[in-house]
Order: sequence, then C-alpha cells, then structure tokens
Amino acid sequence: MATAYWSSVFTGSADAIWAVVQRFNGLPDWHPAIRASEITGGGDELTPGAVRVLTGADHSIYRDRLVDLDDADRTLTYEIVEAPLPVRGYRSTLHVQPVADTGGAFLSWQATLVPAEGTTASQATAVLEAAYAPALAGLHTVIA
Repeated sequence: MATAYWSSVFTGSADAIWAVVQRFNGLPDWHPAIRASEITGGGDELTPGAVRVLTGADHSIYRDRLVDLDDADRTLTYEIVEAPLPVRGYRSTLHVQPVADTGGAFLSWQATLVPAEGTTASQATAVLEAAYAPALAGLHTVIA
C-alpha cells in the first residue's frame, strides 16, 4: 500500500475553507482540472454513499463515492470507484484544521492506494500529488 499527501495553509478560517471543501459535488469550483461534477446516486452531496461523476478538463471520467463526512472534525473521505489513474483501492481524506496563532486553516489531503499493475508506488503517488497541488492552489483563489 502507498500513500499520497499534499497540504496547504490558508489565511481564511477553517470554517470558511470547510464550507467549500465539504461540498462533495463542488470540486469543479476550485480544481482547475475538473470541469463538471454530477451526483448520480446514493443521496445528495453531503450524504455518505453519494456517488459523483467528475468530468476532467481533458474529458476523462472519474466516479467517486463519499465514504464519510464529519462536520465536527471537518473531514471528508471518499473512494475512487472508477478512474483513468494508475491506482486501485484508492481512499482519500481531506481534513481542515484551524491554525490557532493566525486564525487561518491547514488543509491536508491524504490517500492510501495500491499502485496498478506495472506502476510503482512512487509513480502512482506522483500522479496523485500532481493533481492535489493545483487543486489546493485553486482553492486559494476561491477563498481569497
């Protein structure tokens, strides 16, 4: 099993960041590589079990399932059901925490995964971290 990780510190409050991140269907609002998202079953965007279909800017299709949404802890956990990525068994958690001395927020995005056949752990995590970095940069522009 491998782990992918990316994080960032925000000047906005944890509540402000969480209000954007908790929307399972809201990824196109801040991830530059995702142009559309649609909830296709399992409930609404705040209900564990909800399934979203993402369309990438390159027209790729991703299907994810919301596993857990914890407002008190500000965590969102999802798993990939189907995606054109060199991984399987992908489960990821976004966690927003307050930064006490500045009033800002710290967001971490961590995933566990199994590299697909013919892919090393470092190759698989590099692909994911290359997607996380512009996503969090995009979130900075939405929150600013």
